[in-house]
Amino acid sequence: MFVYEVINGQAQPINGGPELNGTFSSAYVHWDGTSQPKERKGPPRGFRRSDYKTKPAEVNVPVEVNLVQLKDFNVNPDLFIPMQTGTILDKLISNDGGFLPGTNVMAVGQPGIGKTTVLLETLSKLQESGKRVLFISAEMNRMDVSRYLNRFPNWANVPILFLGEYEEQSDKVIEQTLAQGWDCVLTDSYTEVGDHVKENTGWSRGKTEKWFLQLMESNNRGENQSNKYTCFVTILQVNKGGQFAGSNKLKHLATSMLHMDWEGSENGRRYIEFSKNRVGDVNKKLYFSFDEGLQFNEARFQTDIENDALLKEEQKQLETEGDAFDRIFGFSQVAESESEETAE
Repeated sequence: MFVYEVINGQAQPINGGPELNGTFSSAYVHWDGTSQPKERKGPPRGFRRSDYKTKPAEVNVPVEVNLVQLKDFNVNPDLFIPMQTGTILDKLISNDGGFLPGTNVMAVGQPGIGKTTVLLETLSKLQESGKRVLFISAEMNRMDVSRYLNRFPNWANVPILFLGEYEEQSDKVIEQTLAQGWDCVLTDSYTEVGDHVKENTGWSRGKTEKWFLQLMESNNRGENQSNKYTCFVTILQVNKGGQFAGSNKLKHLATSMLHMDWEGSENGRRYIEFSKNRVGDVNKKLYFSFDEGLQFNEARFQTDIENDALLKEEQKQLETEGDAFDRIFGFSQVAESESEETAE
């Protein structure tokens, strides 16, 4: 059975039939090869056009690959100048002492630990030092933030984008705001911002995440009106297991992963530490409290640093003394002899 599609009155073969003469008025024609061709409104039952579509031939187009060397990078030296809060937190954030331009700090912690409070107070300290800062809030409204002003008066001067006030085109609102150029942007939270944009635009969750991450990366590179290499501090929500709610793409974008937690239980002391930090140390705890505003236990942190340094020095000394002991009693020569015999 040969099947044809009628185009401009002419029968065009679909499954390899011979040419048919004449003019046809229906959408399809089928022919058994002997009798007269029969016109019909649709293809015969059970006939699938997709079975006869020819796949385009694959064309092997050479991929252009550009290898680079670090010596050829034209890196702006401003990227290595830390933004300092003037607190002991600077030493925890990076080995350079502060937030570095173009980096991404992801912050996680259980509800109630004080993530927003600590980081918004930190943002205000950066503003006091002359940095251009922005707070994007998708979780709190104006009244929520106002309740903190008695304890944290510095927040009064921080520019805030309350995303909940925009019911349409929230993606454009964020894009236009970031385009102004900022030294440091605090986002609370990544999930809520994504959900808000997703609801306004009708995008899928994957597309929304891709849009947000690309926006962060472009501003990391200084692609904004002020050519600021924006540092993003992004609060992440956690699941019941205490793990952050986000994809691996977000994890890979992170320069550092900051954790806030209680020591022992919710009645224990609060502390900050990094589980990942490309620009500083990990697993060093900085304790803090809200007894009088935000207070860091600087003395404890300095003591811990000094103790770590002493332990490293003692370990180094023990290794040196051990090597000397081996040389005195000839253990090192025996070991070298046995190694040579094994090699032979």
